[in-house]
Amino acid sequence: MKNFGLWLKGLAAAVLGGAIASAAQVVASGSAQPANLKSAAVTGAALTLSAYLTQSPVGGK
Repeated sequence: MKNFGLWLKGLAAAVLGGAIASAAQVVASGSAQPANLKSAAVTGAALTLSAYLTQSPVGGK
């Protein structure tokens, strides 16, 4: 159960990091409209989630 908790923390960190990084990129580009921020955050979260799950050791056994 300890490994699963650690895996969930990594999952949350990946999703949150992707959302923040993508939103920061939109702000840096100068198009900081709420709709742009939201779509960038969702897209970044989805991309990092898929990357995390691709490299995840869970289900690979």
